[in-house]
Amino acid sequence: MEKPFRLDGDVYRQLSIINRLELRADLTVQSLYAKAVLEYSLYHFREQHLKEQIDQALEQRDEQAFYSLTEALNDHRDRYKGGRTLHENGFRLHLTFQ
Repeated sequence: MEKPFRLDGDVYRQLSIINRLELRADLTVQSLYAKAVLEYSLYHFREQHLKEQIDQALEQRDEQAFYSLTEALNDHRDRYKGGRTLHENGFRLHLTFQ
């Protein structure tokens, strides 16, 4: 009877390393995805909140609040104008905002 097929120890170690790298890449992609969702959520939440406050200022005819909030909204958009780049384990993901 022949011995069953068995991997060489060196090949097995290499395959094990590749498997860990693939798992690391999968975890990195999941982490980058989570960070992107969070970044987009924060951006849109802040923008929506400022727009609602601007609407309130208009309804209340509060000129000073309107100008202050409009400036805050423009500053917020300017901060994200060039997008954001997320980094993790040698990978990077560039996000754009509109």
